[in-house]
Amino acid sequence: MASTSSDSHSILQKLINNLSSDLRQLSNETKKKYPPIKEAAEACNMKLREYSTMKDNLSTVMRDASVDLLQPFILGCDTKQVKIVQLCLTSIQKLLQHHIVNQASAATIVNVLSTLCELQTEELKILQTVLLLVNTTSVVVHSTLATLFVITFRLCFSKDPTIVNTSIAAVRQLVTAVYDRVIEEDAQNTTSGDQSNQDSDPSKQQHSSSNSVDTLRPYARDAYLLFQDLCYLINGDQPIWLIGLTEITRTLILELLETILTHYAPIFHSHSEFRYLLKERVSPLVIKLFSPGTKFSNSNPNSSSGTNSNTTYDSAYFPLIARLLRVVCILIRFYFTLLITECEIFLSLLIKLLEPDKPIWQRSLAIECIHKIIIHQNLIKLFCLSYDMQPHSSKILRDLTNAISSYVQSFFNSATVSSNSSTSSGQTNTTTSVISDKKSSGASTTSKLDNFNPHSSNISNGAGGTSHTILFAYRNLVVPQYVTYTQGQAKAVYVENWEKFDCPLIPDSYGIVVAYACMLELVRAVQLIIEGTGMRGDTIAGTQLRTPIQIRPLESLTETERHECIEVVNCTWSSVLVTYTLLYDVCYDDTTCELLLRGFQTYISLCGLLGMNVQRDAFVTCLCKMALPPQYNIHLLSKQQNSEQQQQQQSLLQKLTGRSNADATSGSDFERQQVVIVGTPLPLLNSSPATNQTAVMLTSKNIHCMRTLLSVAHCYGSILGTSWHLILTTLQHLVWIIGFKPSTGGTLKHVGTISNTDAAPMANSSAVVTTAAMADLPILSSMLSRLFESSVYLDDVALHHLIDALIRLSIESMEVALSVREPSLFAIAKILETGRANLNRIDVWWKPISSHLLDVCQHTNPRMREWGTEALTLLVRNALEFKYEQNLFDNERLLHMIILSLHELSLIQYFDVRQKQLEATLSILTNNGPTLQTGWPIILNIIGSITREHNDSLIRQAQQCLQLVVTDFLSTIPICYLGILIKVVAKFGFQEQDLNIALSAIGLLWNMTDYLFRMKEQEHQLKNVNDYLDPNEIYDTLTSIEELWMILYRKLSELTMDQRPAIRKSASSTLFTMITSHGQLLSTGAWSILIWQVLFPLFEQVEQFFYTASKEREQLQQQQLSKSSGGQDILMHHSRDTPEKQWAETYVMILAGVTRTVQVKKDFLAKLDDFPKVWSVLLTNIEKSALAKNPEIALAALKSFNDLVNVPLSPSLSPSSKKSSTPRDQQLWQQAWQVWLNIGNGCSRCPPERIIIIDRYDSNIPSQNFLTFFIDIFPNLINHIWSSDFIHNAKHFEQFSTIIERVLAVPIHSDMALFLIPTDVNLTLLQESAYKAMEFVCKNLKLELTKSSNASALLPICFKRLLILVLFAINPPVFDCTEQIKKIPINKQQSNGKNDSNVNFVPFSEKILRMTISFYEDVADNPAVIENGTLQTIIQTLQVPLSMKYNCPSSTTWKLAIECFFRVLKVGLVVARKHRNAFESMWTELAKTFDDFLFSKSVPPTDIPIEELQRDEAIDCQAIELIRDDILPYANVLPETFITKILNILNRGSIYSCTTDNFIDIDSARRLREEFSKICFETLLKYSFINDSSSSNDNIVITRLALSSMLNRCKEILQKYAHDERLHGKCPLPRSDNLEPVAGAYNYNHNSLTPFSPRTAEMISVLKALSTLIGALKRAPKDSVEINIWHQLIALYPCLVECTTSPSPQICNAIKDTLHQYFPLLTPPSSIR
Repeated sequence: MASTSSDSHSILQKLINNLSSDLRQLSNETKKKYPPIKEAAEACNMKLREYSTMKDNLSTVMRDASVDLLQPFILGCDTKQVKIVQLCLTSIQKLLQHHIVNQASAATIVNVLSTLCELQTEELKILQTVLLLVNTTSVVVHSTLATLFVITFRLCFSKDPTIVNTSIAAVRQLVTAVYDRVIEEDAQNTTSGDQSNQDSDPSKQQHSSSNSVDTLRPYARDAYLLFQDLCYLINGDQPIWLIGLTEITRTLILELLETILTHYAPIFHSHSEFRYLLKERVSPLVIKLFSPGTKFSNSNPNSSSGTNSNTTYDSAYFPLIARLLRVVCILIRFYFTLLITECEIFLSLLIKLLEPDKPIWQRSLAIECIHKIIIHQNLIKLFCLSYDMQPHSSKILRDLTNAISSYVQSFFNSATVSSNSSTSSGQTNTTTSVISDKKSSGASTTSKLDNFNPHSSNISNGAGGTSHTILFAYRNLVVPQYVTYTQGQAKAVYVENWEKFDCPLIPDSYGIVVAYACMLELVRAVQLIIEGTGMRGDTIAGTQLRTPIQIRPLESLTETERHECIEVVNCTWSSVLVTYTLLYDVCYDDTTCELLLRGFQTYISLCGLLGMNVQRDAFVTCLCKMALPPQYNIHLLSKQQNSEQQQQQQSLLQKLTGRSNADATSGSDFERQQVVIVGTPLPLLNSSPATNQTAVMLTSKNIHCMRTLLSVAHCYGSILGTSWHLILTTLQHLVWIIGFKPSTGGTLKHVGTISNTDAAPMANSSAVVTTAAMADLPILSSMLSRLFESSVYLDDVALHHLIDALIRLSIESMEVALSVREPSLFAIAKILETGRANLNRIDVWWKPISSHLLDVCQHTNPRMREWGTEALTLLVRNALEFKYEQNLFDNERLLHMIILSLHELSLIQYFDVRQKQLEATLSILTNNGPTLQTGWPIILNIIGSITREHNDSLIRQAQQCLQLVVTDFLSTIPICYLGILIKVVAKFGFQEQDLNIALSAIGLLWNMTDYLFRMKEQEHQLKNVNDYLDPNEIYDTLTSIEELWMILYRKLSELTMDQRPAIRKSASSTLFTMITSHGQLLSTGAWSILIWQVLFPLFEQVEQFFYTASKEREQLQQQQLSKSSGGQDILMHHSRDTPEKQWAETYVMILAGVTRTVQVKKDFLAKLDDFPKVWSVLLTNIEKSALAKNPEIALAALKSFNDLVNVPLSPSLSPSSKKSSTPRDQQLWQQAWQVWLNIGNGCSRCPPERIIIIDRYDSNIPSQNFLTFFIDIFPNLINHIWSSDFIHNAKHFEQFSTIIERVLAVPIHSDMALFLIPTDVNLTLLQESAYKAMEFVCKNLKLELTKSSNASALLPICFKRLLILVLFAINPPVFDCTEQIKKIPINKQQSNGKNDSNVNFVPFSEKILRMTISFYEDVADNPAVIENGTLQTIIQTLQVPLSMKYNCPSSTTWKLAIECFFRVLKVGLVVARKHRNAFESMWTELAKTFDDFLFSKSVPPTDIPIEELQRDEAIDCQAIELIRDDILPYANVLPETFITKILNILNRGSIYSCTTDNFIDIDSARRLREEFSKICFETLLKYSFINDSSSSNDNIVITRLALSSMLNRCKEILQKYAHDERLHGKCPLPRSDNLEPVAGAYNYNHNSLTPFSPRTAEMISVLKALSTLIGALKRAPKDSVEINIWHQLIALYPCLVECTTSPSPQICNAIKDTLHQYFPLLTPPSSIR
């Protein structure tokens, strides 16, 4: 506060200084002529000096002394001197600026100013001072204020224009200051409750205004008197308050009134006195002043404003009328509630001014005023409430809108009369323009205005120029955009022109621009009235759509509000519709088009909101009409009209349509529009092909309308109701023309042609789009999609309207699609989009849409059917994936409703429909598989709805679904539905289109078995499984899980009887693997059902199929296999090239499977009461199969039999165990043993036809493999009956041995001979099996003998049978068939008559021999073996190969035989000596065996090596050693005859060996057979030359006789040779008749081998024997050799000497060696001397 006071004080100090300066100057100027003024100035200056010393209240002191301070200046103004007056006025203004004035001083100043004004001195300074008096102080009131107004008004008539303008401005400021004081005064007194002015009755003031003035406050009184005097003055009356003012212009008064009414309306509303002035002064005044203008009528309604007919009248009344209209606008805007009746008159006057007979300037001013009024929506509502809704009242709002519409129509109707019209007003046409025929989209086209228009600068936003954007163009009329309007604001170019007092040259098209703005504002106002406060988030047509507008529901409106809103719309809709339609038809600017279309959009929403369906449909119809090409309009309109619509709408639409058609035929209007798309019309029912090929064209305006249509549907879909059908029909036509085609999800995409040139009509069906429209296509596509996506915001009723319209549209398209190739898919695509957008309330719309789409899926048109299926399947998929408030999969009703629609597609036989169905199913499984729950039965039935008519691609698709179910979702399927799944999977196995899928289905069944196996613990969840099974699949004795198993087994058994081999193989394998792996889950009752109702019937049926199958190769089967493998021929193996062979394979698998099942589950199955029957039936089938002619089946039967009997025994039941199994088990195994015997007898028997066929492909005898497997069964089988029966019954062993022998005799198949003939050391598989079987018996017998003697009875028989097999090496077995053997020999050289089997039994027999000897060594001392002469039998058997020796088929045979002979004798001789009585007959056979072996009649092969002969001689020596060591030492206990035979053998060996041994090269010093001879002699001498007293006489005699006989024989040979040598001289000796040549004797001469003569060989042998004998005698003890022996030996000396003349060098050498041996004999021993 201190600083503020200091600042004020400093300012006053400056003021004092300035005033002092001014006073000094004034004093200087007046000191000569005006001394009083000088004195006054000096006196005042002195006061100022005094005041300058004051510190406080300086301003108040100066204000109180303001009269004195002004005195010098007032006196100066009286001098009338310009310079002095200017100085004084300036000083006065300074005082006024600093508020140094009071009421008295102000009055003084005003009087001075009045005097100066009369003198016309310093008028500008006067005006400045006047303004300062009013603006800076408030002390000028009442009469003083009135004097100021009078001064100012007088100055308005100054001759100086500047003074005039300044005066007018000063008047306005004075008026404003006066009324501002009132506002402040009212504000200050509002709190005091002083409302006395409102208590005054205006009616009492009619005659005495002074009474009413007294009630007003001071400032209000001044304002009231001022306003009253202004009214008096404009009316020509004398003023009451402005005394002395006699003249003032009406225009200025009207302007002042306008200012007051505009800015100070609260004063009039709050003071009744002012309201009185409005009603009693202003309103009559306005009406009176309007009278001259309204009475004027233009004689030519079609004349233009450019004529000179009424120039004087126009110039006189234009300023007044313009200002009056402004006042009227203000009265209506601000004082309507005070002047309702008067405003009705004003509005009627405005409407009348729009009549065509009024001058253009009046009509233009009137339309501007209407625009100023109409921008206020509250006035529109008040008009309706005050007039249109009142009975017996003028329909002001309706008339006003109709007047605007008529004004617009009249302008364009004038184009039909003349293109250049003139008027009597002298004005020239200002709208001559040149319009380009083509304009780019979004670009503005200008019109050139006439250069003679002097007022063109008044338009175009106040900027000079002649170029404007063309808004409308119709024929010869062009409407440029003179003014650009802002929404909610008015630009009255002519009404608001204060400076113009002459009538301007207004273009006749200017009013159309204002009228167009009025209609825009009218629509906006109506929208604001209905929608309440604020603007909605509306979108202009053509822009991207936003969220649909949430329209206020009708329930929020009261009945009164709703009635008011409806009345507002009823008053305006027809005018808006007609005007907007007309303006859009002639619109040339894109922005204008969008604004007009927005008006349509607004009224559609408002009418729909209020339930005004007739009006809504009228706007929609017009919008659709404008969106389509002209050719479409008549047809579309007539099609959509119905009898229910009101006559008003029909007549109006017919009127609009008639105008549109007339315009379309003119041609010029269309040329102004750019064609952006050219296409063909949508085919309709009963339309001709020529009509369908006619080109139609869309302009940019059509595209704009389409956008608006989309925006309307998008934003106001909830109130469209039945209009949906009309909108969708229009969109369908537009989409077809543009070339949009549906894509994935229902989205539309353009598929037409892009043209860079102007579009031209074309005859094809493809749309051509210019580059100008290319940018719009994505936007239109997006808008189309978002339109139906936004249906999610619709309520249920509105959604049903939309869906119903789409379905109706789709039905129409279906009817058309019956006769056209390419139907419209718009409806189906949008049904799809609508459904996808409203999944949250699927129960509302699912039934109608799904039902309709199912009908579409059955349509004959492929495209229609394809999209119907696509829509339905996609909706199902999306519905299942949607997240609902309640989980869909917990809502069984809704889930079934959705999936059943997909299932109903199964009833449609079109492949493309089924393909889409399966694709959708696969997608559902992928996305929703884990959560389907109760929907699984339907899904599974969809997958399983395959038929024989389906192609392989459909089957593959269904299989993919099934594969996914079983592999990924099996665990999520409720267990009660597994029965359905099993049957569905099996169904894929039965299908014949694709073999691989059938095989895969069997694999899926296997996967399910594992799952069922794990479901044992969840069996409680299977209580309702019977609800999903057939009656024949339900068993009372089975549990739910067992019923599922039975279904699985039954389906697999059915697949096993399929006609395709691969399926049968896979199914059977799976079936039996499943039974083996999971059979333990079944109860005994289930097992009984499985065996008797599944397995055995399966075997019987397969057996029947096998025996009835064709044996010929089927070409058809080959083709089927080729087809299933992809079209390529399959090279089938010969073993599977006929149906019979293929069924044989199945037969084998079934037999093996059943057998394996019984074998694996035997312990469990044994609990069945009828298990013996099961066992018997199975064995019967095995026996029958084993004896079948088919080798594959027979061999498989044996394998099955082996599997059946190959059961591991517990230690307690082993063959060696004394314990036995139960009688029931023994009975079972006895049956098995009998089956084995039956098979053996059957397979080794000669065929009934007595002809053996052993061809490669057709044979009636079993193969070696078969026989091998058969023999291999024996060890496994015999284990089960060994202890209980086999060892106690020799008959069994006899049968077994017989079968072995007969089996070995079976001939070999020709194709296997090369592979089965064994080498010298290897056995065939059959022989090996036979050997193992015999070995098994032997081992078990030995083991049994260690525990008991029960098996002793089998030993002799066993050895007997073994020895029979041993002789197979010498005499192979012969098959029991005496007739011809038909075969194909492989190698003719092998067929040399030996035997028909071509099998080498040598290795087999030798192996048997070894086993036999080993066995004998172990049991030689067994009583049964001793008593039955087993050793003799063995010796007799070995005698055969030993006697044959080199004649044996294999040299290994006799060598093994002699080896075994030695082994047997080592053991047997010991036993024989102990039990001499049991072996009496054996010794003869033994001696004969020795003799036959040592002196065999067989000769060695000619190519035998020397080493081999030496080894053979060593074997002979071993035989002599055996005699020497094991026989001769026990001669006393052996039979004499046997010993004699043995000595004869030794004697013969000592001599015969020499005569039969072969010498190849005597000179080489190799001595062949010499060792044998030596050992024979040594053996003889060992027991003969020893003169031992202990020796028996029998032995001595036998020895002496043997030596004497040998020496005599030697002497005889020597003498005979010497005699013959002498007789023949040098000739060779002849052959001796009784001597055979020695085949092994050779002469080595000249590197060649030549055989010796028999005589030479004999001679050499004798000489060798003598040498050996002499050597032996010399080595013997001296007393052991009798003297006679020495004499006989010496007697041979002369004979030797005689032979020395032999020409043979070999003989000579031998003689020389012998003579050397005589050297010790030349001197007799000492005993002799």
